[in-house]
Amino acid sequence: MAEMNIPDKGGKGKKSRSKKQSTRVDLTAMVDLGFLLITFFMLATTFSKPKAMEVNKPAKEDDQEVEEAPIKQSKTYAIVLGKRDMVYCYVGADDATGVKVDSVTFSRTGLRSMIKDRQKAVQEQWGNKDELFVMIKPLPESKYRNMVDVLDEMAITGVKRYAIIDDFNSIDSLIALGSGNRLRPIKGFNSLKLK
Repeated sequence: MAEMNIPDKGGKGKKSRSKKQSTRVDLTAMVDLGFLLITFFMLATTFSKPKAMEVNKPAKEDDQEVEEAPIKQSKTYAIVLGKRDMVYCYVGADDATGVKVDSVTFSRTGLRSMIKDRQKAVQEQWGNKDELFVMIKPLPESKYRNMVDVLDEMAITGVKRYAIIDDFNSIDSLIALGSGNRLRPIKGFNSLKLK
């Protein structure tokens, strides 16, 4: 593996200085071991599989109309997504009288704490926090990233029942008007280019 090169003393009796001995190391075995380790780790490791959130979509409607019981307004919570990463939350109501709208951001002290507070209120009133139904209403000027963030918050806080709704009521209209959002898409605007 390793060998030392020693020069011959061929002289006529002269004293010579001691010469440095050079060494040579054969690295063939080290290279083989390196390739074996690389091959082992390539075959033994697995790549992380992409994780996707499961979204349950309604089944195709048949001719059969199934009458569902309406959800009580005291069990609902509406989250309206606006522009500039703002979120507007309110407890479900049919009209805009006496409704308190909170504007929050995407943080632990923002949207997440609002959802947890609402879960506690539903737990106290109905005995089960899973009775909470969250309506997610993205305004046309909200960002897709905000939608994903809200769905992540649903998973983090453990909300079991939620829906993405594009049907806006009078409260949503007031929120959009007050925050500078539009309820309807701008005419002639294409998401890829302006006409």
